[in-house]
Amino acid sequence: MNFRQRLSERLIAWDNAGLRRYPHTFSSAQDPHVKDGFLFASSNYLSLSTHPKLVEAAHRALDRYGCGSGGSRLTTGTLDLHRELEAEIAEWLGYEDCVLFSSGFIANLAVLSTFGDSSVTISSDERNHASLIDGCRLARADVKVYPHRQLGKLPPQPSLIVTDGVFSMDGTVADVDHLSTVRENHDAMLVVDDAHGIGTLFDGRGCCAPLIDSGRAPDILIGTASKALGSEGAFVACDHTQAEILRNQGRPYVFTTSNPAPVIAATLAAVRILRSAEGQERITRLHRNVAHLRSGLDAPTGQAPIIPIHIGSEQRALSVANYLSDHGFIAPAIRYPTVTKGKAIIRATVMADHSAGDIDDFISAVKDALQKNPT
Repeated sequence: MNFRQRLSERLIAWDNAGLRRYPHTFSSAQDPHVKDGFLFASSNYLSLSTHPKLVEAAHRALDRYGCGSGGSRLTTGTLDLHRELEAEIAEWLGYEDCVLFSSGFIANLAVLSTFGDSSVTISSDERNHASLIDGCRLARADVKVYPHRQLGKLPPQPSLIVTDGVFSMDGTVADVDHLSTVRENHDAMLVVDDAHGIGTLFDGRGCCAPLIDSGRAPDILIGTASKALGSEGAFVACDHTQAEILRNQGRPYVFTTSNPAPVIAATLAAVRILRSAEGQERITRLHRNVAHLRSGLDAPTGQAPIIPIHIGSEQRALSVANYLSDHGFIAPAIRYPTVTKGKAIIRATVMADHSAGDIDDFISAVKDALQKNPT
């Protein structure tokens, strides 16, 4: 059997297992109401991606700087906008410094591959995002995986603890207060990737906001602009020494072209909105919608805008997702390898601009879909 035949059989086996996925193609913005129906799967949590201030900022930057950044940050890819955004985020979150990356995946690879040298033992939650898992694989460290949120089973003497803030598939939130205590007891480094918490939890500073206020912030806080901030890219908030090491030794930083000016300008506008009274009002609306959807789906209470609907088999999850799609609701099935095989889910999310009626209609459609697809 030659190489092409092996690849063909591999794809057929994947397809037969009900694991092949096809992207839904959109022809409109990521608003609650899209051309094909009601969107309950987007990470545009604060409905900022079409906000006039973000759009205007991107247009102005496009006119002034053009479409591309032209290089990596250490060659020709650093604009005054990059510096301005890094300073704004560092001040907002209470850190000495901040380093921008082109995506959250790249940021996580950079942090773990750069700081996880052979002298380090990394303790990683078993449900951490794939980017953290791959970052651990790239690191030269000894990696120990602990059961999800079971902090009593943390390996002894960790030197670097890494966790999602809000876990991306089930919406659970890390016990960062306990993890911070472990960090302090072992003189370890605590790294929190709060991609889904920034902009959604507490006042928008994510799951670590209480720690920041009490002077116990994680050593490194990673966030993204591609979710609640409605833009693109990611950031690493840290101290100045850590930032300079990332800028000089972090291969994903050194060898990646930087995000262009329109993206950076839009992100800067989003952060400033979030820090304003308007931003706080949007967060309040989001929390209200989260509570509404969680209550209607009999999900545990919480602020996280990710609500998993547990289905089971991959085929049933596809049937439920197709039923929802046929009735005008976009909430795709999440299957292996994103979640454990045989534990497929519908991953529902909610936005600040969903109406109460939108949410009620979605809840009714989900209940109908589950009833009509029992197995």
